[in-house]
Parts: sequence; C-alpha cells; structure tokens
Amino acid sequence: MKPTLLVLSDFSPAAERARAYAAVLAAPLGAEVHLLHVYPTPPTTARVGRVTHAINARDMRREHHALEEIAAAMPVPATASTIVSRWDEAVKEALARHRPLLVVAGLTATNGPLDEWLSNRALPLAHETGYPLLLVPQHLPTAALRPPRCLALAVRDQFFTLTPEALALRPLLAALDAAVMPITIAQAYEPNAGRHGLTAARACGLTPALAGSSLHRVVAEGAAAGLQQAVQELSAEVLILLDPGHGWVAKLFGNSVIDEVLRHTQVPVLLLATQEIGQD
Repeated sequence: MKPTLLVLSDFSPAAERARAYAAVLAAPLGAEVHLLHVYPTPPTTARVGRVTHAINARDMRREHHALEEIAAAMPVPATASTIVSRWDEAVKEALARHRPLLVVAGLTATNGPLDEWLSNRALPLAHETGYPLLLVPQHLPTAALRPPRCLALAVRDQFFTLTPEALALRPLLAALDAAVMPITIAQAYEPNAGRHGLTAARACGLTPALAGSSLHRVVAEGAAAGLQQAVQELSAEVLILLDPGHGWVAKLFGNSVIDEVLRHTQVPVLLLATQEIGQD
C-alpha cells in the first residue's frame, strides 16, 4: 500500500498552495496525495429542505468534479473525495481510512481570532488526532515549492515524547534527507535554556540525524520573533512546533505565541503532537 498524504482542500488560495506543497513532499517518497473537501450542510426548515437539498446536491457534484480535475492534473498520483458531513467527523473518517503519514492544510491570512477559527479550522487537529499537521501559508512564494533541506525544530527546556502518528512521519523525512535542527528561544540570563528539550529531541526517534544534533539558541525577548529569527539564521524552510495541546492551539512558549507565529510565518509550520513527561 502506497504511503498517503491527506490534503484538506477547498477552493481557496491557501488550499491551492497546500496541494502544491503536498505534491512536492510526496514525490521523493512515491506517496499518493488524497484531496478531501468537506461540503457543508446548513440546517434548513422542512418547507425549504427539499429545494435546498437539490441545490446542495447540484453544487456538491460540481465541486467534486472540479476537485477530481485538480487531482488528475497534479504531478503525483492523487485521488479526491467530497463528503457531505460535519467537518470534524469527515476528517476523522478520512484519517481512519487513509492512515496518512501527514495531514496538509492551507494557512489562510486572517484578521483576528474569529477569522482564524472560521478560516483555519485545521489548527487543533495535531493534538486532537495525534497526526502531524503541516500548515502551508497562503502567500508561500512559488520559489519555495521545493523539497525542504532544513527543518527547524523548536524546543523548550522540557522533556517530551511524540505520538505514534507523529513518529510515522519518519519515512517522509528519510526520503527528503533534510536536516532537522533543534532551536530554542532564551533570555540573556539563560545560558543553558533548552537543554532538556535537546535531550528529548535527540531521543525522540523522529530522525536518526537528531541523535547527534546541537542546539541553536536565539536570545530574544519575544518568543515568536525569536523563532522567526532562528528560521532566518538557519535558512530553514519549515518550522516544527511541538503541540502538547492546551486549548485552541497548543501554546508552546506562551498564551499567544503559536497564534502569532502562524499569523506571520513565511514558511510552512509543522505541528507535531506530543505528550509531555516532565519539566524543570
């Protein structure tokens, strides 16, 4: 059975970028891409239900046909499905059916928390399902649509373990043959910041290259800005954030840092679900 990447797809610019980046990742592994579009089913009264059902059925057929055409045009083997269901139920069903190595979703540029929730519903999936989630920015340049050579793994001074679903990403990382560099954000008075995170990263089993890795520290007052600085210093093409899951999106460095990173990131962000096992 071919390995699969699941792309949560609609017809937004962010979804287009997610599909393109998924194809780039699938090619070295010989993986198949499955496009999933969840068609909404708004509640209606009995009086208008029959007419609404007919309109929905017509629109769904049109959208499914359009998605199949997109899948056929992709440069890697791809399939497509359009499901009429609650969004969360449809995604969980697709995960159970395809057991993907990775879930890929577009990251739409937004203005405020409500807009984020409506436009980027995939954000909590890593923690809720355990599957790794790659969020591809809507404005990712075309020049960045290539296999990443360097991924920056953000850690803090805390031990962690990865979920089995996150560790299943190993064949993809092996096919990419990319470097994974642990990074941490520290204050000037914290010369040893991130040491427990580095130990955990070396032992987490994500890629053998991590076993002998060193820690790249950035001294910065703001964690989100520090992460962006680390990405630039390492020329990293993907930023990996660990998602222990606390509320809306896991807050790795503080109550709003992940949200801020996602609002301003220039590179794809990979969320890996973790189970924390201790701290200082």
